[in-house]
Amino acid sequence: MHLISLKNIYSKQLPNMPKEYIVRLLLHYSHKSVVLLKRNGTVMGGITYRAFTPQGFGEIAFCAIASSEQVKGYGTRLMNYTKEYAVTMDHLSHFLTYADNNAVGYFT
Repeated sequence: MHLISLKNIYSKQLPNMPKEYIVRLLLHYSHKSVVLLKRNGTVMGGITYRAFTPQGFGEIAFCAIASSEQVKGYGTRLMNYTKEYAVTMDHLSHFLTYADNNAVGYFT
């Protein structure tokens, strides 16, 4: 259920991204998703990435926070937690991402 809610956030925040592509990556066994939840269980956002463990890096496919939750610092927290998780669980040292001209924001 959380992944479907996350798919809806990705679709809304990334309107030029085909929904079929989002679903294919989000539900693919090689991709992992970190989901940010409110205390009541509502999905606020997430990051979906693929780990290339032998090479020591991960590729971020999607990163989005619900528009009602932006500018509250949740994106930074989510990215920091995802990096910590990837280092600890997947033994990654770097993240690779790509943003097109329609993307808003940045990664630090």
